[in-house]
Amino acid sequence: MKKTTNSELSILVVDDEESIRMVLHQSLEKEGYHVSTAKSAEEALKTLQRSFFNVVITDIMMAEMSGVELLIKIKEMNSLMQIFIMTSHSTLPHVIQCMQGGAYDFFEKPLKIEDILISLGEAARRAARWSYLYNRHSLSPQEK
Repeated sequence: MKKTTNSELSILVVDDEESIRMVLHQSLEKEGYHVSTAKSAEEALKTLQRSFFNVVITDIMMAEMSGVELLIKIKEMNSLMQIFIMTSHSTLPHVIQCMQGGAYDFFEKPLKIEDILISLGEAARRAARWSYLYNRHSLSPQEK
């Protein structure tokens, strides 16, 4: 099975705070990831309809649509999407709701980039496994 490199993992960062989007964009690109940003859940959904991403990192508290609502909509579009939730107002019910909704991980602000990088490494390995299994099982008998 081929190892996934950082440059093969595409990430969409969704937050209504420009400073958070900028810090994550710069930090993750410096590590070799392909990063795009969206300033709202609506913009994120439009971006996800146009482009493929392995991971979405989204804030839980946004103006027109919460991160939980976005999580549910993304999972309806692509159940395998790996979604990381971030918040500065975490409560146990929020964490439980997000994890039950299919969130891959949950981060509290102020963010620790090292923690996100660890989870992204795990997400990259998971994406490589899924890609390998998909390709292995989608080949015709003549191609195997």
